[in-house]
Amino acid sequence: MSVARSVRQSPAVLVIFASTLIAVMGVSLISPALPAVQDALGITESQASLLLSAFTLPGVVLTIPLGMLADRIGRKPILVPSLVLFGLCGSGIVFVESAIPISIGPVVLAEAFPVILGLRAVQGAASSAIAMVTVTLIGDSFDGDTRRKLIGTNAAILAFGAAAYPLLGGALATIAWTVPFLCFGLGLVVAVPGLLVLSEPERKAVEDGQGLRAFLTGPTSLRPYAVLYAAILGIFVILYGAQLTAVPFLLDDTYGLSSAEIGLLLGIPAVAMGTTATQTDRILARLTSFQSIALGFVVYGVGMGIVATTESVVVSGFGLLLFGFGQGFAEPITDTALNELAPDEFRGSIMSVRTSVLRLGTTIGPPLCTVAALRVGYRQTLLVGGVLAGVFGLCWLVASYR
Repeated sequence: MSVARSVRQSPAVLVIFASTLIAVMGVSLISPALPAVQDALGITESQASLLLSAFTLPGVVLTIPLGMLADRIGRKPILVPSLVLFGLCGSGIVFVESAIPISIGPVVLAEAFPVILGLRAVQGAASSAIAMVTVTLIGDSFDGDTRRKLIGTNAAILAFGAAAYPLLGGALATIAWTVPFLCFGLGLVVAVPGLLVLSEPERKAVEDGQGLRAFLTGPTSLRPYAVLYAAILGIFVILYGAQLTAVPFLLDDTYGLSSAEIGLLLGIPAVAMGTTATQTDRILARLTSFQSIALGFVVYGVGMGIVATTESVVVSGFGLLLFGFGQGFAEPITDTALNELAPDEFRGSIMSVRTSVLRLGTTIGPPLCTVAALRVGYRQTLLVGGVLAGVFGLCWLVASYR
């Protein structure tokens, strides 16, 4: 079944895709606005970066309990309130500066920045829940080639958002630092059709706490899950550490590119990833899931090596293109593989671990790369990372053919 036909037959698919666009908005829309936030609130660069950390960290801890809850009470009761929370907490930041600080005489009861961080933390937890439930719903509602196509399309939509939102966020921040935060109110808009058109997929009921416990202690081998979770961690350490942190600094230091030029170059892997992700069903017709993911790491390694060693902006762009192809071979396939491995009654718990590991990768990737770069520089950091990714992928690829 084609994606277009799936959308026509199930309007819920549009809600799922729209929810994915909402979830990815949380970091990519705000990143280019951080300097404007810093100037407006009179905070340091490290404090401004907490707006991103506060968003990603709650997902590491809270997503697994939310996945267990989704297995118990259903997907819709998690997704719709999460969209509402995302919209309220994100857009609510706009009104914090004018309403806070709150003081009684000389005593300040509340400062604006800690309140903003608190709202970002709640918004981040909601975003993790949205990301977890969207992929889970696709796995619940579809199977076979249709599931693979929809997961690939969902990943392509995510890549499109990751490429487009920084451009939008940077443009809106030139108006005022609060304007990008207004976009988060779209979560409330998507929640309305979510409430109206989403229905609960048929599945076995799971009592509180039983889903993840049964998954961990049952007869099913945990090795494939562990390998996939390790791959997801590596994918997002590379994406957020190498591609989105080390590469921009390297491009700035080596070629003196402007923020706009760096942004355009970073759009190359996003487009390549999105294009590849839409071909997930065709890739899996020729390769197994594990072979495709392993090939993705090999391509990652080649791309990182090219960017680390070249002295040409054009060749760097080619290396970034390979980054994107590697992402397309690896990221959506992990989601497909987990959905196909997961029993229906435990899918929420299994996918929640995936989202928690994903958030861990997005959180530790940037500091890992920056700490390494302080010691050996960004070129060497990318080169070593590329060698490790390539060797890991090549060994995995060879083993998968035995």
